Amino acid sequence: MFPLLHIYPPTAEHTHTVILLHGRGSDGPELAEDLFAGRNLSSDFPSIRWVFPTATTQRSTVFQEDMTEWFDIYSLSDPDSRGELQLPGLRNSVEYILGLIEDEVQRLQGDAEKVILGGISQGMATSVWALLAGGRKLGGFVGMSGWFPFAGEAEKGSPVEAVRSRIGLEGWGENEVQHTPAWLGHGEDDAYVDIEVGKRAREILGRVLLKVESKTYKGAEEEGHWIKEPEEFEDIAGFLGGIIRTV
Repeated sequence: MFPLLHIYPPTAEHTHTVILLHGRGSDGPELAEDLFAGRNLSSDFPSIRWVFPTATTQRSTVFQEDMTEWFDIYSLSDPDSRGELQLPGLRNSVEYILGLIEDEVQRLQGDAEKVILGGISQGMATSVWALLAGGRKLGGFVGMSGWFPFAGEAEKGSPVEAVRSRIGLEGWGENEVQHTPAWLGHGEDDAYVDIEVGKRAREILGRVLLKVESKTYKGAEEEGHWIKEPEEFEDIAGFLGGIIRTV
């Protein structure tokens, strides 16, 4: 169902893998090109294997056209609305991402703490669900300009169980996800995913994870819905560097 992975292999001994998910309407190769044009993180971290998956092409209810998206969503101003549109894609995408994580863990001799997961916009929304559904302690999580799907449900009880029940994974596997450090960035002037939606995601993650660092930025390209140069790139590099140095 999913297109081929776009991969930047390590240029030194492989110590870590970063899996990053693109936003709606984009794809893995485009995210990689745009990301490394802003700062060549691949050169900064030669031991990282960069994995950029691409979502399936499906019908967007809002735009009434076929486009790449991890799940269908009706409104970014109210991401909880029309949940019945979101769930099929979320289930499929989370299952797919969990499989990718497992593949990379095996490449790294079974060490899940050497896998870093994340994404931007809808890619963050999908990857944060995969993080909580999987329950593993990963090396880290990087979320940019995104939100938490079904935030209202997650705020009423356990965010982990809210995610797992929605995708049919109640009681699935061990849960050590709270030990995964997370870094979140969001544009204060984001015209597509409002900063308040991002703050809500940070609050929910803060109820699960023991360490969540978040920063806001102003003046990024794409009407604030992109990574702010150079500050946000430097902060992401600093977060990754802290993980790499633990080897």
